[in-house]
Amino acid sequence: MTMKAVLFGSIGAVVESSDIQRRAYNQALREAGLNWEWDRNVYADLLEQSGGKDRLSTLSAATGAGLTSDQIDAIHARKTEIACAEVVAGGVSARPGVVALAKLAKERGMKLGFVTTTYQPNIDAVFAALGEDLTPADFDHIVDREAVTNGKPAPDAYRNVLAALGIDAADALAIEDTALSVMSAKRAGVATVATPGAITGGQDFWQADLVVPALASDDGTLDPRIVALLD
Repeated sequence: MTMKAVLFGSIGAVVESSDIQRRAYNQALREAGLNWEWDRNVYADLLEQSGGKDRLSTLSAATGAGLTSDQIDAIHARKTEIACAEVVAGGVSARPGVVALAKLAKERGMKLGFVTTTYQPNIDAVFAALGEDLTPADFDHIVDREAVTNGKPAPDAYRNVLAALGIDAADALAIEDTALSVMSAKRAGVATVATPGAITGGQDFWQADLVVPALASDDGTLDPRIVALLD
């Protein structure tokens, strides 16, 4: 069965930005007067929970910081501002194979979806950094946090894109970078390739149909196992 769509999931499946986000959180937390310093190991643990605001709320409760919802919103907004500035300034590029897979899908007449539950400024920053390599116009449908009631690992985002593209779950292949995001796609019935990022490599991707370090080898050749999943 030939797939009808490739669905790129979280921003981390398209660009490697986790450490930029981590450092941005640390700066925003310092500016807010909080003595929280997240190293890579701590941030890897935090990424086991989806949603930056939810992570801040959980840590606030666990540490007795007593942050209000307005304070959490302000810290998250500042983090987003810091991270987006670095991304736009050239802090990221497309992960290996992303552009090649998108091009192959389009050549085969397949649809492209971007299925993230992050906020629009993050999406805008990524596309600004990617330039002509990958643009919003390349995608037939883009989901952001405002488009769904529940973020990942709920299947809402994938159900949204499937409905918008008018295809069945069995006709799509998702590309994700975290275990929770893989769970979101699988809950919607979508076959999923996991490409763990620099900080999420230690997660358990047992639900993924295929786990690869990258979509393509160093010479730019797409992993043949991924190409086979499209057929």
